[in-house]
Amino acid sequence: MCYFPKFILIIYFLLIACNSDKDLNQNIFCYNETSSITSLDPIFANNQANIWAVNQIFNTLTQLDSNLIVRPSIAKRWIVSDDGLSYTFVLHDSIYYHKSPCFGADSTRLLVASDFIYSVSRLMDSTLISPGSWAMDYIDINKTHAINDTLLRINLKQPFPALLGLLSMNYFSFVPHEAIGFFGDSFSKNPVGTGPFQFKYWQQNEKLIFTKNVNYFEYENNLRLPYLDGVSISFVTQKESVFMNFILDKFDFVSGLDNSFKDEFLTENGQLMDEYKGRFHIMSNPYLNTEYLGINIKQAKKDSSLLALQDFRKALNYSFDRLVMVQHLRNGLVLPANKGFVPSFLSSDYVVNGFFYSPDSVYSLLKNIPNKSQTVTLYTTRDYLDICEFIQYSASKFGINISIEISSPPIHRDLFSSGLANFFRASWIADYPDPENFLSLFYSKNKSPFGPNYTHFSNAAYDSLYESSFHVNNTLKRNRLFAEMETIIMNESTIVPLYYDYVVRLVSNKITGMSINGMNTLCLKKVKKQLTSD
Repeated sequence: MCYFPKFILIIYFLLIACNSDKDLNQNIFCYNETSSITSLDPIFANNQANIWAVNQIFNTLTQLDSNLIVRPSIAKRWIVSDDGLSYTFVLHDSIYYHKSPCFGADSTRLLVASDFIYSVSRLMDSTLISPGSWAMDYIDINKTHAINDTLLRINLKQPFPALLGLLSMNYFSFVPHEAIGFFGDSFSKNPVGTGPFQFKYWQQNEKLIFTKNVNYFEYENNLRLPYLDGVSISFVTQKESVFMNFILDKFDFVSGLDNSFKDEFLTENGQLMDEYKGRFHIMSNPYLNTEYLGINIKQAKKDSSLLALQDFRKALNYSFDRLVMVQHLRNGLVLPANKGFVPSFLSSDYVVNGFFYSPDSVYSLLKNIPNKSQTVTLYTTRDYLDICEFIQYSASKFGINISIEISSPPIHRDLFSSGLANFFRASWIADYPDPENFLSLFYSKNKSPFGPNYTHFSNAAYDSLYESSFHVNNTLKRNRLFAEMETIIMNESTIVPLYYDYVVRLVSNKITGMSINGMNTLCLKKVKKQLTSD
């Protein structure tokens, strides 16, 4: 009789998991990624597909809980200096890297504080061209050092109150130098981290397999995490096939509901249809994502567009009912953006007077505008055509003429990031949970293509307030500055806020312990899967 080593059997079951009815009963979490995963190197974790996968393999100093509160991870605790320029972290002393041939005969080693210095130096390496290099803007790498194996001191160039949230980003994952030396350029396909799952197999655009890290350092109720034996990621690109596979129990959850399928699962009020309640459940949570229409005022002036006029921009903001729009076009699963640019749950500690549907205000603002029937062109992608047509129709009732130009996502992004489009649909997903991250979109030194200021907004008073916010640690005082900044944005109307997005997940009832937060983090370390009896 031939006996296979246990890990060979685990990999075998993982490779065929989620692909046949017989193997659906494994303790494997199965999900689909419609977008291609391009790298498992954390310094390239700049999109949701990469971030979700990287998050299973690596850890950072801090982590965010379901309420976006910063919690310990690799760091057990920290001390912040009174001037906000120095952060001292105490690290766990028993975290091991995944077993890998890169460590030689020992097959693993303890994580140490100096690994952070090495890891973030890769972010700054110009030869690697990491999209996350900006995350090091506030860290003084020359004054950041490991005091010993478990003490790390990070010094900043200037105060940055959001640092602890920033450090939870996957860009700051701990990477062992041995793995980079051993795998070289192929590290992105042979990642070695400390996370709850470890890399086992990847067939590009076919299947990606992670197995349980049996030496993971986190516990829940004295039980070592994770509970799952592994994770299986498929790459089905057709959305019809994704939902069909989900209904057939081949995927354990789907993220987001495509407009073409949402009415199959949801009522008009955003509730799950009765026929699915016994098998699935909906998880939803406010998302740190604002959908908006951007107006490049400088370009509008060059184009002699009505959008160059402040009163016209304000009239546009008052010309449609955001509540009706989200109820009819998004099944009430998002919030109307009536309170400024920063999502309302992140800015709940300060008040901003945004825009509501107000016909009287529209007529009053348009009254003295000459040539008000001139057509303005709105650039968008097909996914948001319904939203743009809703605004087009509503605005037309007041004599505001909008034409809509549809482009592919890459072309559309080039149009507005280059500054050539004076009116465009866009969105901003936060990098970390702090209002400053949203308000950075209107800082004049962040103009695209070198930063996220796609409207090329420039206002000296705004810039002064934005810069001041970094030197204020008191939350109440910071919120006052944020409120002043948002008031300037609303008054100038360089944007038309549409809605604050929600994370929406359709999850199998076999799954418990899945958390959800405003960053749309996929955290599987506490997930349990109910296995049916034979």
